[in-house]
Amino acid sequence: QTSRIREHLAPRTLANPRLAHRMVAASNGVEVSNGVKASSFEYKGWRFDSVSGPILSTCERGTLTDKLSATAASKGLPSIVPPLPEAIFGHSYLTMTHEASGRTFSFDAAGAIACWMRESAHKGSGGVRVTTASLPSWKKVADEQDLAMGASDYDWTFSTDYSGTTGAESPLSPTTEVEGAPAQWGVHTGSGLDMALLRRRDIPILHFVDLTLYEDDLGDNGESVVRLRMRVMPS
Repeated sequence: QTSRIREHLAPRTLANPRLAHRMVAASNGVEVSNGVKASSFEYKGWRFDSVSGPILSTCERGTLTDKLSATAASKGLPSIVPPLPEAIFGHSYLTMTHEASGRTFSFDAAGAIACWMRESAHKGSGGVRVTTASLPSWKKVADEQDLAMGASDYDWTFSTDYSGTTGAESPLSPTTEVEGAPAQWGVHTGSGLDMALLRRRDIPILHFVDLTLYEDDLGDNGESVVRLRMRVMPS
């Protein structure tokens, strides 16, 4: 079972030679250092900055846990942080900046986990939106694991409707404060994504980002993955 954040359609793989001609230079600059890949792309007044990094170390997880706890307490939520996903890609993020206004939209692992924690604190395992995770057999396994770890009731599938953060804040990382207002999405009254445009083979994909923010195998009971996919195409 996969828990996903709000996403656009993923780019088709370059392994398909029929689609390779659609891909152009993906970024204005790519740097790779110590397993961290950074890229930047600008198009029609928007700048897209992204970083893909490794899984957090034990020390970095501890730092993130402490900051999540402090942030939860400041918002009147339980300060005890439930078990976090096994693999947290805390160095990875995407920030979209509208250069004329300075408005930013950021997506990262710490923000996604903070969103999961807020909803989990209010609903516990009762807020699970994955049907099979509510079955007695799965719930029994989860309860046994929670008891062994001394954890309180929480959404053990790590499901979230995380929609990023908006404002002028810098992207979150294991070494920064867990702040920023959740992005407020308005009701879209149009026809949605132009699927016909997305399927056209003659329009290039100017830039794409594919980042895993966190994942967990749910104690060998399944798989939960929060993944961000974004692509830029001419309109």
